[in-house]
Amino acid sequence: MTLTRKSLAPVATAMAVILCVFQVYATGGIGVLEAPVLRAGHLSMILFLTFFWIPPRKDKDPLWMVLLDIVLALGAMSVFGYILYDLDAILNHMRYVDDVTPEAIFFGTLCMLLVLEATRRLSGWPLVIVSAVFIAYALLGQYLPAVVRHDGITYDRFIETMFLLTDGIYGISLSTACTMIFAFCMFGAFLETSGMNGVFMDLSCLLTRNSKGGPAKVAIFASALFGSISGSAPANVYATGVFTIPLMKRVGYRPAFAGAVEAVASTGGQIMPPVMGAAAFIMADLTGLGYLAVIKAALLPAVLYYLALWIMIHFEACKYDLGTIPAEEVPDKKSVIRRFYYLLPIFLLIMLLLSGRSVNFAAFGTTLFIVLLGMCAAATRFTPSRLLQAVKSTARSALMVSTCCACAGIVVGCITATGIGFKFINVITSLAENNLIIMMVLLMLTCIVLGMGVPTTPAYIIVATLGAPVLIKMGVPVIAAHMFVFYYAILSVVTPPVCLATFSGASIAEANAMKTGFISMRLAIVAFIVPFFFVLQPELLMVGSPLNIAQACVTSIIAMYALAGGMQGWLLTGTSIVERALLMVSGLTMLYPGTVTDLIGFGLLVLVVLIQHARRNVTKKTAA
Repeated sequence: MTLTRKSLAPVATAMAVILCVFQVYATGGIGVLEAPVLRAGHLSMILFLTFFWIPPRKDKDPLWMVLLDIVLALGAMSVFGYILYDLDAILNHMRYVDDVTPEAIFFGTLCMLLVLEATRRLSGWPLVIVSAVFIAYALLGQYLPAVVRHDGITYDRFIETMFLLTDGIYGISLSTACTMIFAFCMFGAFLETSGMNGVFMDLSCLLTRNSKGGPAKVAIFASALFGSISGSAPANVYATGVFTIPLMKRVGYRPAFAGAVEAVASTGGQIMPPVMGAAAFIMADLTGLGYLAVIKAALLPAVLYYLALWIMIHFEACKYDLGTIPAEEVPDKKSVIRRFYYLLPIFLLIMLLLSGRSVNFAAFGTTLFIVLLGMCAAATRFTPSRLLQAVKSTARSALMVSTCCACAGIVVGCITATGIGFKFINVITSLAENNLIIMMVLLMLTCIVLGMGVPTTPAYIIVATLGAPVLIKMGVPVIAAHMFVFYYAILSVVTPPVCLATFSGASIAEANAMKTGFISMRLAIVAFIVPFFFVLQPELLMVGSPLNIAQACVTSIIAMYALAGGMQGWLLTGTSIVERALLMVSGLTMLYPGTVTDLIGFGLLVLVVLIQHARRNVTKKTAA
């Protein structure tokens, strides 16, 4: 028999089963594994499956490539074997004190190269190139100008950071991937395989049958709820994206746009009161202002975030004439009602999370409930073949996000090893001097870098410790300073190159990760802009007189309409370049504090509306 990738399928299937059993045992509350064993085991099996399932080139797959991938897959497992063999030494390794053995250098280098190759296959070159640049900076940064120079890192200490410690490949990013994200990968895969997710799609179609581009709007509300509770934007993408992304694609949204909508909507859950991914409670402690003050300040910016996303989704539907769901696609109401019990897993998941159970327990427990509930009907029953299909689907859905998280760990590790994050703080303080605007721009970039690959809570703690005091010293209110750095730390999950929520959305949508990332940035434009304005206009944080707060609310809501039109290139009809520029200026001036700027912005918006209205009437008359 000729050796082909297809003939090796049983080996890959067996590894997928082992991976799922390993994950359930290690993170489902059954057993306990040391962090290096869990992370290394997860990554090695993910790499093994990547090399078996994803060929180096899509157009060709000759015998030598198959043989090469077998070697690479075995190399990935050998890395895990080394971790197990030398586990005691790794657990007791003292940073910068203990020697890094030649074996550790070899397997660390091998692991890093395998991660880069797997990332290239799954998400393309951009993240690999960025990682390579950071690696070059870590190894050669001592030869750069003084502003960005570091003291130099020997190769063995570099591998120590990347491989033996939890600052690099096996860092927080991969920890998130092999715990919460994988748990939701399994939840989504089993729900999809059972066919129960169909009732969610059918119900959405029924409710949004007369709404232009309606299915994408459903994603906003579902993701806001889950994101706030789960505390992890990437995990939330998998929890709700298995419903919303296929539904968006079904009505005509581009795959990359569908993945971006889910990523941005899920990220918004981290800034939406009352839970805010647990950051609200930490912010209350760090600022000393109290929990109610924090959620009160966070409310309007979060509403503006989702309002702008809703409008841009609507404009996307208008721009590409997606229309409403065709009548023949709308399901029978009685059929949907009969299958309402399919929604029980969603309610169980929410209840478990609200009851204080861990995210992993909630996801795995709900997955088990899906299997049991599926026994109620032949259409949803898990036969051995369907169970195997669900396991394979779980592993496949985890490939991109886990490899990208490991690659993101390389970037984070280089930042940690070189201290470039702290250098940024020192540099921006000296560059900005007493200019608040320049300070905010530079601090925004720093917070995004420091938040790369880090979950909500630790990301906020890092930037609040380093960045918030800088703004407070310049006279910015405490709550505004903390909200400013919090927003940009969170936005790192949708900001290329290390955009974990976007990787998750792209994986489900089967879209290019970087393309999805740049669309995510556009859709999240409000979150990139608004923090500047609530520093300048605290009324956006509900601070000030009732009249000023009311004015800020009204003008900022109108501003969202203008900004969304400018970003999407659509208002009443397609916009020209000049109209887009006018809309952007209109939105920004209405956000800027002051009655005069509000009137100027509103006037520009009315001008564009009148121009578009006249042009649309001329077009209609010409067509008639």
